[in-house]
Amino acid sequence: MTQSADLVRQRGWYHGWSIVAVCVLSQVAANGLTYNAYSLFLRDWSAQLHAPISQLQLPIAGMALVAAMLSPMVGALADKYPARRLFGWGLIGIAIFYAAISTATAAWQVVALYAVLAPLALCLSTAVTANALISRWFVRRLGLALGLSAFGIGMAGVLLPPLIAATLPTIGWRMVWRIGALVVALLVLPLVVAVARNRPTESEGKYYLTSDGKQAAHHGHAAKGSQVGWREVAARKNFWLLVAIYLPMMALYGGCAQNLGPYAASHGFTQQTAGTLLSILSFSHLVATLVLGLLSDRFGNRLPFAGLAVIMVAGAGILAFGAGFPTLTVGCALVGFGGGLFTLLAAAIATEFGAEAVGRAFGLCMFFIPLTALAPFAVAKTQESTGSYAPALLGLATLVAISGFLSLLLRERRGGDDQPAKAALSET
Repeated sequence: MTQSADLVRQRGWYHGWSIVAVCVLSQVAANGLTYNAYSLFLRDWSAQLHAPISQLQLPIAGMALVAAMLSPMVGALADKYPARRLFGWGLIGIAIFYAAISTATAAWQVVALYAVLAPLALCLSTAVTANALISRWFVRRLGLALGLSAFGIGMAGVLLPPLIAATLPTIGWRMVWRIGALVVALLVLPLVVAVARNRPTESEGKYYLTSDGKQAAHHGHAAKGSQVGWREVAARKNFWLLVAIYLPMMALYGGCAQNLGPYAASHGFTQQTAGTLLSILSFSHLVATLVLGLLSDRFGNRLPFAGLAVIMVAGAGILAFGAGFPTLTVGCALVGFGGGLFTLLAAAIATEFGAEAVGRAFGLCMFFIPLTALAPFAVAKTQESTGSYAPALLGLATLVAISGFLSLLLRERRGGDDQPAKAALSET
């Protein structure tokens, strides 16, 4: 076989793209009801479980706190054990969680289920495992692959809120969660387990496993386990910069997304309109995962992070002072673009630490999520105290502006190093 014929064969269908597809599916299943459509249940929960909306923001905070503590452990598991096994157990947990939520009769039960049952299942079946797996399948087109994978969170937010908002008055919130449990257990779980494979074989994917597509190096075939430990991760300046960059962005995005239902009601809009705004926010998130992935491949991650901060600050300002559906649509779209931040974060971590340490480094990065977990509660509480969402939104926007400045301090390795983990170790 000639070299050109071999390159054509290698550029045919690559199983890595099937891996990306099941990562998307798993994240749609795990995040859809748990996070993306959460604010649509708040009104019914508040009335039926006899709790204020600010209290019902606490389940998200509890889940984030426990998930953050578990993320480093799950990251280490993602570097060591087959992704099929991790995804499988995670999706089983999600199905059980959905079924359990449908039986809740008090607010404390929702809080307990979100804090105890959801975190481990969510960590196993979403970004920590998915990013580690994808980083083993790609060097070339890594940013695009990670962006497509992050479709999971955004796609769930685009598709589910309008559907749930339309069906809630008819079937009720309990039936929505029960249907979700059945879909995860009977459809999503078998498909993900059947397709997921931990790494490419020696004979496949040469075009995607090097920066120039000419040879297969060792990216997909290194010994299992990472040579980079938590101490080495924590010793890197770029790691701490990335933490400081992503936390304010995540706080603003989550604070808006989890309050969008009550926010819309405060402007005189119906629940169906709130579902539309959530869908717009998530569609923007969806677009951002692709755009930021392509920008990451082309320019690195520093400038895209800075541009993302500018976009989010503008969106927060519009939501703080805007009125009318068209204006709020623009604000939701701009803030929603911030949902793509995890594409840049994962790509920056892969560049800094190498494919075999992505799980560990990304998991440790997620350890700091509790610093943002109370953002939805703070936004809701501020509105209850002042009658306005503006003070909280402007405060979060200020923090995002600072993170945009910090992103300019990132120093990234570019130029096709196929073993960045070794480079990282040589400099520590």
